[in-house]
Amino acid sequence: MTLPYHTILSYSGDHLAEELKWLNMLLAEGSLDILEYLQKNRTAQFKDLAKLKNKRTGNTFSPNTISARLDDLEEMKAIQPTSVKTSRKRVLAYEITEKGEKILEVASSFEKTLDDIIK
Repeated sequence: MTLPYHTILSYSGDHLAEELKWLNMLLAEGSLDILEYLQKNRTAQFKDLAKLKNKRTGNTFSPNTISARLDDLEEMKAIQPTSVKTSRKRVLAYEITEKGEKILEVASSFEKTLDDIIK
């Protein structure tokens, strides 16, 4: 179920502070790119995500940016750590959560709404 964009900031007080935290996380460079990658590929290691390119600039994200976004997304429970087996050992990876999937739905709905307004 997608939510209309106007429901994103619909409360006051503590709830508004939480919504603003979410909005800031979503607008932060690389957040949606990471979620989209995980949605498409199910799991990814840091090295995979470090190859992502910024859609606006075409440059890869810095390791510091990727690390900060992973921390933010994990704190917001949009992704969760997991492990994957490589040929020699198990390594840390990340996967999108149900909450992360819903975030992408809302972001897509918001983007479509903006496109309709701009046209």
